[in-house]
Amino acid sequence: MATGRYQKWLENDNLALLRGWKMNGLTDEQIAANIGVSPRTLERWKKSHSQICRALKKGKEEANYAVENALLKKALKGDNTAMIFWLKNNYPDKYSENVTDPELLKQQIRRVKAEADIADAKAKDINSDSNGQVIVNVTMPDPPPSTGGDDDAGD
Repeated sequence: MATGRYQKWLENDNLALLRGWKMNGLTDEQIAANIGVSPRTLERWKKSHSQICRALKKGKEEANYAVENALLKKALKGDNTAMIFWLKNNYPDKYSENVTDPELLKQQIRRVKAEADIADAKAKDINSDSNGQVIVNVTMPDPPPSTGGDDDAGD
């Protein structure tokens, strides 16, 4: 390998090319092949030349933002798969199907129990008559005790 081969990849045009390749989804192995070095050499360059590391990192971040935006747009338009994916990744404690994490499992069980308790409480306050009309039982708190002040005079 020629000494200083990395130097041309520190030039702005080539850093932009590295960023663009990463933004287009190329892996580090593919990028190494494009520039004619081994993946191990590219790893060394990333560690010793912050410009190369930043260019690749920035390209990956830009790709992730673009994909995230596209996914969000699909979810907001009602794409069920996109909505499920978004919720599972952004609210894993609520929507994850991963039951291998004991703490996550405890949280899910607590949530389900709380939701069941709420549903039971609502069911006790809602009945239906013989015509199928819903009757809601509302319990009003007792009025506060009278203070015996002038406010009650004349009633």
